[in-house]
Amino acid sequence: MNFLGHIFLSPNDDEILLGNFVADSVKGNPEKFYSGKIVDGIRFHRAIDEFTDNHQLVKQGVERFRKTQGRYAPVVIDVIYDHILASNWNEFHPEELNVLIQYVYQRLEAQNAHFPAQVKHYFPYMKAQNWLFNYQFEWGILKALEGLDRRSTNQTKMHLALDVYKESEAEFLAEFREFISDAQKMSSDYFSG
Repeated sequence: MNFLGHIFLSPNDDEILLGNFVADSVKGNPEKFYSGKIVDGIRFHRAIDEFTDNHQLVKQGVERFRKTQGRYAPVVIDVIYDHILASNWNEFHPEELNVLIQYVYQRLEAQNAHFPAQVKHYFPYMKAQNWLFNYQFEWGILKALEGLDRRSTNQTKMHLALDVYKESEAEFLAEFREFISDAQKMSSDYFSG
């Protein structure tokens, strides 16, 4: 799951949302940098990642990307899953996508003093270019994949993933529907247990 998926699974708590959002930029023990519910959000993000990486349907989808993406296939499916979520948003969430996203941007920006340097750098672009909303469009997801290509230290071809996705779009959607239901249960159990 990428940004949108993690936000979708977050409970309605600003500090957990923040921790979940910045987690990829926090290495090692989060308690060295944060406290309280922000740490809970970082740990929740890591639990979602572990759940996702080990889910059989996700692994199945990753294998479709293996030929063109190699070791980057798991990264690509995270982005593709955000596209599937955004482009089918009304199936999964009652609130309009852009309304929710604008609210999330506001909630995160209100806590930007806690952003790690990497997040301080990209968040203004994310908000101004409305990445999360534009994930629903093929051009938006292609732009995200091209950005990953540019930022990668290795030569990658992530931009080719859209073609692979389009060849098996129905299968990806069916797998995602089952996976996201499992992920919602995992998220609910995480905070109730």
